[in-house]
Amino acid sequence: MKNKIRCVIIDDEKHAVSLLTSYIGSMANLELVKTFNDPLEALSGITPEDRIDIIFLDIEMPNLSGLELAPDLRSKARAIIFTSAFNRSLEAFEVRANHYLLKPITLPKFTTTVMGIIDNELSKYEDPGKNIKFFKTGEKGKLTRIKKQKIIYFESAKNYVSMVTAEKSELVYLTLKEVEKIFCEDLFYRVHRSHVVNAKKIKKIVGNTINLGEGFQVQMGNSYKKGLLKFLEEKTLLTGRI
Repeated sequence: MKNKIRCVIIDDEKHAVSLLTSYIGSMANLELVKTFNDPLEALSGITPEDRIDIIFLDIEMPNLSGLELAPDLRSKARAIIFTSAFNRSLEAFEVRANHYLLKPITLPKFTTTVMGIIDNELSKYEDPGKNIKFFKTGEKGKLTRIKKQKIIYFESAKNYVSMVTAEKSELVYLTLKEVEKIFCEDLFYRVHRSHVVNAKKIKKIVGNTINLGEGFQVQMGNSYKKGLLKFLEEKTLLTGRI
């Protein structure tokens, strides 16, 4: 998937646009491309060149409702999230909306909805081979096929690294520096001289202990701590609260 999820807001209420704009800005993986207060302008204002992933579409608008507008927008975005002050989720479902947000929209609800769509809807558009890697193992002539998202962490093991998933641990013929070069653009991060972790698996950090779920924990080296915390801060939602 692209680094940024490209978004459009269509809502005749300026305060609603402002709120959604701030929520989108709080998520590092979202990018606001365009906003519209007039639904008719949105029809001509969204082009294929915009490569829109998500449209936040208000239902109650003058002249043309979001429900009436949606069929013409289906080809212009990969997902539509309806917004409304009234519960019209059944009508939204009938025009194949990906999801529905009831106003007033809270940041937690916004985040949960968007991340659910990214994980469950937008991910299916990825190149099916993009997340698959083949690794040369310690066994001569053997290649192991693995999906990157299944990898929890890598651990150095002399001339090899141990590749750990929830199901097994297997030695692969790589160095940790090679692991960094291959994977770190996909949210893998060096946390110790002996470990590279899948940042998507991090559940919590207590002191220098990183909990990766599935019963796995690794220690964070002091020299890597500052860099990791900065990396995670860039991926953390900003609420504006003290």
